[in-house]
Amino acid sequence: MASVFAKIKRLELLKRLFSKHRIVITPEIYEELATSLDYGYTFPLDIFRYFEVLYPSKEESKEYQRLLIEKRRLGKGELEAISICKHRGYVFSSIDSAALKFAEEDGVETIWLHSILRSLWGSGLQSKDEVRNIITEIGKKDNTRIKDVETIFR
Repeated sequence: MASVFAKIKRLELLKRLFSKHRIVITPEIYEELATSLDYGYTFPLDIFRYFEVLYPSKEESKEYQRLLIEKRRLGKGELEAISICKHRGYVFSSIDSAALKFAEEDGVETIWLHSILRSLWGSGLQSKDEVRNIITEIGKKDNTRIKDVETIFR
């Protein structure tokens, strides 16, 4: 989720929206983002400045290793994050709907992009028009099509 907001230069919105919470990335997510630097992308640097890396415990690492074998279709970063969230009772977020559905099936609380966008205007941080502009920017800069946009504004 952080990469989407970093690409549109809006990480500060996540920080403000979740100001009472700790937003972290895992070592696998860090590595995936660092690989993007090799291809000339600079958005990961903003993520590295905003969020700390949370390292898994031995138990979480074992869970991650198990998930790597069982859920090969999901990314390493998502699997590592899900294992940490499951063990610590943290909330998992991603734009990968398959990862979100798996996390929910595994008993992990999730937050979807639609909920974050709804919360931006519901909290007063952004107007509906500003959220619509964010949705447009996400489509252009992350090549992510957000389905059922109108459900965000109900």
